[in-house]
Amino acid sequence: MVQVSFIVERSVKIFCLILFIFTLVTLFACQKQQVLSSQPRYIVTSPEIAEIIAAVAGTENIVGVTTECNYPPELQAITKVGTFGNVSIEKILKMNPTLVFTSGLEQELVSTDLGKLNLQVVSLYPQSVQELLDTVRKIGLLTDNSVKADAIADSLEIALNTIRNNISSDQPRVYVEIYGSPLMSVANNSFVGELIELAGGDNIFSELPRNYSRIKPEEIINRDPEIILITYPGISREDIINRKGWSDISACLDQRIYTIDDIDPDLILRASVRVTEGLQRLREIFDER
Repeated sequence: MVQVSFIVERSVKIFCLILFIFTLVTLFACQKQQVLSSQPRYIVTSPEIAEIIAAVAGTENIVGVTTECNYPPELQAITKVGTFGNVSIEKILKMNPTLVFTSGLEQELVSTDLGKLNLQVVSLYPQSVQELLDTVRKIGLLTDNSVKADAIADSLEIALNTIRNNISSDQPRVYVEIYGSPLMSVANNSFVGELIELAGGDNIFSELPRNYSRIKPEEIINRDPEIILITYPGISREDIINRKGWSDISACLDQRIYTIDDIDPDLILRASVRVTEGLQRLREIFDER
């Protein structure tokens, strides 16, 4: 009887121990799940906003992006929800985001539709250097990273002011081509136009009907740019020089034509925290002789 009692008592103790361990494991798993479910889940449809969020808050809470969101490189491994111009609302809904970051213009309808589905949507479209700084700070607030965001914005502002205060008096005439068919350029009021000015260039199309607008080839020839910047793929210096009537343009005569092989267009087309890199490269191009 004593032996049987001992065995029963021991079995009860072992069972209680197993039950205790199981309870601890279950509680830990539940707590872990609660932590995971409480973490923010961001979907970002704009490459420039994705860059800012990555700099301010990291990429660990970004669960979906569009295919154009390629910087920093780790964004390329994140689930895609379409392209900038064709965002899949169905994919976004399935991912159960806590916040969707969209852009303006082409994505206004997407933003409206997502809002109607009771998703929290923030549309950000910085169109100037000041708006870029404001957007960095706003993203800091939205992601609970205000201290880091303010530090980034302050640093950018100091760097931009330094560049602004050291513009050379010798400003080359610059033509920026953002699209070739039809020909399109930028006005000074655009983000790209502002960067051209900040870097010490004289934009030959300072005023246009819109910030990004169609232009006529004869207008370019008549304004005789000393530098030509091409911001889209599939075109070479030779292609530019061989255009009808372009061979006598100063930029063509002096071989001062710069394509995406010479400058990463994302550095000047995107209003992102890499803006100073873009300005530095523009300054180098404008100073070349």
